[in-house]
Amino acid sequence: MSNLARVRRMFDHDPGAYHRGMTSRFSEWMLGDARQKVGETVRGRRVLDIGFGTGLSLPHYPATVEITGIDASLEMLRFARSESAKSGRHASLAEMDAEHLAFADGTFDSVAFNLCLCTIGDPQRAVREAIRVAKPGAPMVFLEHVRSHLLPVAAVQEVFSPLLVALQADHFNRDTARTARRAGVEIVSIDRWFAGIFNLIVGRAPGGDRP
Repeated sequence: MSNLARVRRMFDHDPGAYHRGMTSRFSEWMLGDARQKVGETVRGRRVLDIGFGTGLSLPHYPATVEITGIDASLEMLRFARSESAKSGRHASLAEMDAEHLAFADGTFDSVAFNLCLCTIGDPQRAVREAIRVAKPGAPMVFLEHVRSHLLPVAAVQEVFSPLLVALQADHFNRDTARTARRAGVEIVSIDRWFAGIFNLIVGRAPGGDRP
């Protein structure tokens, strides 16, 4: 079974349970402010949200932007459509492989990755695809759990990562900032919290005017 098929089957299983877990008080405390910052970082009219899941990021985007959300799990997106209907917010949703985006070059004014690069088979390829469909100089923001910059914490992550990969296809030890840089993203800032395990990485696509 391919990595994509495995991830799809895992998240298709019970999107409601995932949504409840990610809207718990602990999850809101851990990630709520970061989701808000993602919404504050995007610019322009058309925003691509990669790893849209059950739509947890949607309420944090400005009402003036058009959101296109993609995810490997069709069931997660179906759950998201139901949730967005309740909230009155709209997003254009599509089941899609982040490593092979079905959009033309330079389509989006901003791109956001939301807690998905840990399960994508080739994260650097996914970031390169995001750059391709982004306009030159477009804001690119990554809300991800990553390998901590603190060596004792990173050492523990290295121990447990193989188990998490086996159980949940979740790579607990990826250096996402380095991956983004290698793909061509210009990193502007990195906010770290929870011992560096969570990062909010803000950058921009290559090219375009600089402030």
